[in-house]
Amino acid sequence: MFDLLNKIREQLTFELPGRDAQLRMGSEIRMKELMFQPENEFTKKSSVLILLFPKNNDLFSVLIQRPEYDGTHGGQMALPGGKYEPEDIDISATALRETHEEIGVHASKIELLGNLTKLFIPPSNFLVMPFVGYTDQQPEYTLAINEVAEIIEYPIKMLADDSIIKTKEINLRNNFKITAPYFDIMEKTVWGATAMILCEFKEILKRIN
Repeated sequence: MFDLLNKIREQLTFELPGRDAQLRMGSEIRMKELMFQPENEFTKKSSVLILLFPKNNDLFSVLIQRPEYDGTHGGQMALPGGKYEPEDIDISATALRETHEEIGVHASKIELLGNLTKLFIPPSNFLVMPFVGYTDQQPEYTLAINEVAEIIEYPIKMLADDSIIKTKEINLRNNFKITAPYFDIMEKTVWGATAMILCEFKEILKRIN
């Protein structure tokens, strides 16, 4: 397990898989958005965290499910994270602060291993920086109930299994439907920006194997 952790840390110092890896889990509409809706002066900075931890002699990670609400990301599976605030020293501090606020894991218990490639999300006009971090024990969660409805833990080796990549019709707001690829993780549908970020991390893991 620690050998894998060190290899992940090492791989994050090399050239990243980048947008090509992200777009493998992008829907047709997302790819068009990224091509024709570039970042703009109103784009907001944010960051998320792929949090790794030991469990059952293996490396696990965590996803959160957002509560159902009438908004762009209501009910979706996501990574802990959120919007940059002026009090954050840098964008990595945002990921650590939001992880603490949303699931209760304090920044002092997390070692940042590196970052993945930034991802622009046109519907919310956010530019997201994904980080990878490690905490040396299985977290004891304290959930922000207005932001997190459920916690899902999964072994990261699951990402190497291509059979969890599927495609289906997904309902968006206003009864708009798209066909999109998704990760079937612990019977949860992980799609959109979160899937795109995890797909780049999947490529990092494939380099190791």
